[in-house]
Amino acid sequence: MKFLKFITNNWPIKLLAVFAALGLWAYAASVKISVATFPNDIPIKALNLTPGFVAIFDQDTVKISISAASDTWNQLSTDSFSAYIDLNGYSVGTYQIPINITTSVSGVLIISRDPLNATVTIEPSISKDVLVVAKISGEAAENMIVSNAVFDPQTVRVTGPKSAIDSLSQATAEIILSGESSDFSNSVTVSALNQSGGEIQNVYFAPMKVMAEVKIVSAGNVKNLGISVDTKGSPADGFYISSISTNPATISVVGAANSVRNLNTISTVPIDITNLSQTLSGTYALIFPLGVQSNGTNKVSVTITVSNQTINRTLSIPIKTPNIPSGLSVSSITPPTVLTTVSGPINTINSIGISDISLSIDLSTAVSGNHDHKISSDDFTLSDNIKLINFTPSTVTISLK
Repeated sequence: MKFLKFITNNWPIKLLAVFAALGLWAYAASVKISVATFPNDIPIKALNLTPGFVAIFDQDTVKISISAASDTWNQLSTDSFSAYIDLNGYSVGTYQIPINITTSVSGVLIISRDPLNATVTIEPSISKDVLVVAKISGEAAENMIVSNAVFDPQTVRVTGPKSAIDSLSQATAEIILSGESSDFSNSVTVSALNQSGGEIQNVYFAPMKVMAEVKIVSAGNVKNLGISVDTKGSPADGFYISSISTNPATISVVGAANSVRNLNTISTVPIDITNLSQTLSGTYALIFPLGVQSNGTNKVSVTITVSNQTINRTLSIPIKTPNIPSGLSVSSITPPTVLTTVSGPINTINSIGISDISLSIDLSTAVSGNHDHKISSDDFTLSDNIKLINFTPSTVTISLK
């Protein structure tokens, strides 16, 4: 009876609740939820970075997987999400910091992110003024060439990470030619380029554009020039540059008479040989002055060979006498040691001792008495990378009894 009373008590309200639950279930069943990777990468922002510093990320975007209703998916864009790294409390250094993802769209659930963390390097942000230089791309009209480019302003202010700004000496303004036959002016964007011609990231210029006044002249002079390989840095300790070769060895250039008249070589971009300890081979761009351009290739193959620095060292090596006939013994060796000069890589020679050089005289056929033995190079055993130069004396006296 109590159960029946419970059922019938306030039955209209209870019946309404049942219908509401059924309706909610029916709606949920009709909505299709999809879980998948969002098709666009989300750009990562830095928050709470201490003023006067700059943050460099190992990557600029993050991939996310989300859960959302089908009709909601159609409304989503990159702007529907925010990816950020909170740099509050971080100073100069390199860190692994979690990437946070939020969304402003109701009903969207963030399932995963890839990667979970970003490598962030924080450096002081510095600024300095640098000279604007021209980079010529494309070609002017036939038998025409750029002889000069004047920029306004001639210098721009660059701001960015201290490690990048310290090594930056110029801003590059690329002038793109397309068959011009007369002087022209144009607004050109400046950029920071590395030695391979790639753009250096995280640096900013003020102003970003300069006005270029470009002079076009006749390019009637052809000349063959040598190629100069420009290097920076020094090989590893104990090594030196033993040879540098280029392919081709010379290059044909064309330019205005006053530009090519006193020109004897064309240089490569600087090639870093810091701590080089083995042969370096690669293809590098050539740097052409204004008014001069290649009559063929703009790049050259370079091979830089390094070798060990060698030094000599003299040690007093004791004489060993293996294979003494049975019943005999060595009573004396005069002199008991031989001054031996060897040569080899500087690091090897500086670390060797008498244990690395062996001088053995075979006495297997000797008889009792005094024997003058003429020493030969075959009597020496040397460690790897060591070369025998000379020794003295060349003859020793061995007494057997």
